Amino acid sequence: MNWTVEEARQAEHVTALEGAVNAHDAIDVKIGHVAVGQNDYAVYDGEQLIGYLMLFPYLPNEYEVNALVHPDYRKQGLFTALLAAAKRDAKENGCEAFTFVIDRKSKSGKAVVDHIQAAYQFSEYNLVLKKAELFLKPNEVSLREATDADRPVIIETLSEAFGDPVDVTENIYSQIDTPDRVTYIGEVEGRPVGVIRALLSGDDAASIHAFGVRASEQGQGYGTKMLKQMVQQLFRMGRTKLELDVETENKAALEIYKRAGFAENGGYEFYLLEL
Repeated sequence: MNWTVEEARQAEHVTALEGAVNAHDAIDVKIGHVAVGQNDYAVYDGEQLIGYLMLFPYLPNEYEVNALVHPDYRKQGLFTALLAAAKRDAKENGCEAFTFVIDRKSKSGKAVVDHIQAAYQFSEYNLVLKKAELFLKPNEVSLREATDADRPVIIETLSEAFGDPVDVTENIYSQIDTPDRVTYIGEVEGRPVGVIRALLSGDDAASIHAFGVRASEQGQGYGTKMLKQMVQQLFRMGRTKLELDVETENKAALEIYKRAGFAENGGYEFYLLEL
């Protein structure tokens, strides 16, 4: 069947499709699109969104891909149509590869990446907050909300923490510097030691990300203290449903998160497809 690929019409359509996929596949996918109609591809049956693909250009030559196909419309060429349209536009913009993010419990997602012969790269745990310490004793690490003037410090800190070149970090940060995110600087005696951010969603949820401690300040417990304070700050904002992701090989970070009250709750696998 020939499907017409267009832009998504309303955010509510994507939310409804997410719900249908999650219920059928027993997973918890949250695409977290910033705005429908931007870097996305959609297939409708009448007024119902039945297929959706979103591109996140976190690097100039490599885009992250998230896709959903309604359970009642699978194996009918929807994903093939969405992928073809996305590849065509991405190549025109200089993209050389797609990174697919698959819930590790999703059998259908795994079947798709196997079919298109995407190569496995790495895995991440998804962790959710199980126990929060809301009455913290004062310590040497303080958090303050970042301002525009802090951008160079943020980029330098995240570049050090994650081992990426400054220009790569700058590009990624530019893609996720959106109004629905908050950024805090961790300080010790007035000097910046780390950065921590959160994506706010709904009325009571947040996803912590872009969390790193400067290389020269690591190994002193600052990360755990920053994370606990961030949890407390988000609770003050009414954000009590908290989660974060961490690479399965990053054992040190995993221990920090567990000490702050987070527990494993599934995970994701990342696959690379060269265009």
